[in-house]
Amino acid sequence: MRKVTVAVLLTALFGGVITIFWFQEAQYLLPTRVPADYQVVLPNEIIRFDSILIPGQHERPKLLHFFSPNCPCSRFNLAHFKSLTKTYGKEVDFYVVIEDEGQVEAAKKKIDRDVTIVVDKNQALAKACGVYSTPQAAIIQLDNKLYFRGNFNRSRYCTDPNSNFVQMALDSLLNNKAAPFFSELATRSYGCEIDNEHTSDQPTIR
Repeated sequence: MRKVTVAVLLTALFGGVITIFWFQEAQYLLPTRVPADYQVVLPNEIIRFDSILIPGQHERPKLLHFFSPNCPCSRFNLAHFKSLTKTYGKEVDFYVVIEDEGQVEAAKKKIDRDVTIVVDKNQALAKACGVYSTPQAAIIQLDNKLYFRGNFNRSRYCTDPNSNFVQMALDSLLNNKAAPFFSELATRSYGCEIDNEHTSDQPTIR
């Protein structure tokens, strides 16, 4: 009887460890589920958001960082994102795009104060850029055309210098070059699904 009890406890413990590992780690190693109504947005398509972001501000390219304070993957790349804002902050306007008002204070605690936070309540920006998970980046050119949309890095902590996709894209854009050709690792979405249930009004700047 004692052996049976021990076996049951060990099985339950092992099952618990596996469950925790799945929710904290393993599920994020798989691509994010593609929404049924997803529409692909290709480079050079016009992203119409003049009424959403600062009207008339077309002096610099824009980087939209789709971010969720509750997403482990979003937290993994925070240090890398902050380094990008410091390196390119004088040449590129950075925005952090979150899903709802409830995430504003948490985002403010994690993001530098000089980065504008946009609440994308109805996912207008996400859909316009072809984004359905966090963290993802969309780089918008001066003419509002999509230059790059995808992952920051193939490594969750953005520690692989050979796959710093966003950084490479920014370098090419600022040097007036065509967007680099990346493998599927750059554009296949990984991370946390963006909630598409919101149907309220247009995104607002916070």
